[in-house]
Amino acid sequence: MAGLFNLLALGPIYRALAALVLAGLSFPLAGVMVIRLNLMQLRYTLMHGLLLGGALALAFDIPTLPVYVAMCVLTVLIVLRLGRGGRMNLGISASFLMVVSVALAAVVTQAADVPSKDTLELLWGSPFTVRWGELAAFGLLSAGIILFTILDRRNILLVFFDRDVALSGGNKAAVHETAMVFLIAFAVALSMRFVGALLIDALLILPAVIALKRAGSVSQLFLFASLAGFVTAVAGFMLSLVLDFPPSSMIALSSAILYLIIPRRKKN
Repeated sequence: MAGLFNLLALGPIYRALAALVLAGLSFPLAGVMVIRLNLMQLRYTLMHGLLLGGALALAFDIPTLPVYVAMCVLTVLIVLRLGRGGRMNLGISASFLMVVSVALAAVVTQAADVPSKDTLELLWGSPFTVRWGELAAFGLLSAGIILFTILDRRNILLVFFDRDVALSGGNKAAVHETAMVFLIAFAVALSMRFVGALLIDALLILPAVIALKRAGSVSQLFLFASLAGFVTAVAGFMLSLVLDFPPSSMIALSSAILYLIIPRRKKN
């Protein structure tokens, strides 16, 4: 136990823990938005776009986080532009861009002779490399997601219920939906720094899926998702320190275990 406390006193360790606490509390809220807005395809596109962004960052030796954020914004703008006309067009444009991103990432990696070890880091990520500036970015995004969920709750519920109904009622549903899409994009971008491309869902989607087992309302869904994210992020991180395993895999396994042990809510 003393050894664990000594580890937590190290700068990279407590910065990683602080960032994971922030992400665990807030990113699952974006995961709820992904599920309720049926944006799973867009999430995959963002993940593959980040692989391209990471390849570019490694090729030109520039910080990855700004590139991740820029790539997510660009991906969302392109998908929204190509996908005008409804959810079906949005899914088609997201699939198109996903394939293009992977192809370009492979070309950049090969052309710039990026070491395979560095490429693997894009897939698995590491919270231990989080810097103070990046931690501040995590804090701002986490606060933004939480405040948006609380302050814009009524409009979020309207969009979740029925986008067309929200539009017909004079509500600017498209604006609120676009805001949610960008919050999802930023959450995906920052998750890449923690757990890499392959396990982003451990922070974003799995806590929301866990919450679905117990929630009886959308408000409970947000609350339970945040609690589940916090528990799995902290538990997974602590296990990674004790067992000397990668944090990303321990967070994912913690989410999976919590999903298995949480009973499903009985319907009245």
